[in-house]
Amino acid sequence: MPPNVDRRRTATSVGTSIFRAGSSRILGVALVVTSVLLFAVASVTGFLPFEIASLISFVLGVSLLAVELEPRVSSSLATDGMLGYLRSLDGTMKAMGVVGQATFVPRGAEVKMVMTQATGSSIELPPVGSGLYQEIEDQLGNLTQKGAEFFKIWIPRTLVDNLAASDNVKVTEQGSRVEVSMSRPFVRQLCVDPFVNANVCCRMGCPLAAALAQALAAATGKEVHFENCTYEPKSQRAETSLSLGKSG
Repeated sequence: MPPNVDRRRTATSVGTSIFRAGSSRILGVALVVTSVLLFAVASVTGFLPFEIASLISFVLGVSLLAVELEPRVSSSLATDGMLGYLRSLDGTMKAMGVVGQATFVPRGAEVKMVMTQATGSSIELPPVGSGLYQEIEDQLGNLTQKGAEFFKIWIPRTLVDNLAASDNVKVTEQGSRVEVSMSRPFVRQLCVDPFVNANVCCRMGCPLAAALAQALAAATGKEVHFENCTYEPKSQRAETSLSLGKSG
């Protein structure tokens, strides 16, 4: 285990991911239904313990539903904020005549997001996933020159176990191409937004996809070209396609 991984944060994140999986909601609904049944029995029999059990079941059920609600509300507010940032960034790129996809270029201990203008010149913009990338480095330490194997093993574990950013992450490598498959990514509300699909997913990726590109560039010391990112709403799976270029 890398020295910067905090076991206590891991345990907390796993607990959070369980709630996000919907188990508290299912149990909460079951308890509320049970309370209704107990209340009906108590009304017929007049047996006081049934009324007490009905009340306890109802309170517990509502409490569990409230716990389930909190991550959903927080996620919605977070994605709304990211959407506003992405719209602003898209407007800036259009004003600067940016075309094509982003390339993430390692430069020392930093990674820059480089875009090409219609005139043929290149410009550097803040990497879209810098915030999440910083969270990853807080868990794993500086990723510079850690290697592709380190990326394949530890990035999925960190995103799932420590940051609860996805239920499952798998990295596959074929030559210079790197594919990252994610189940129920926390940005899935962005994935189904028409604006994001048309202007972001095909150019530089959402903050999660871009953070993956940034981490891969840092770990390998090579330029990483963003190819595409797709999302299937029915299965709730996202696929991010990247390709490795020359050394930075």
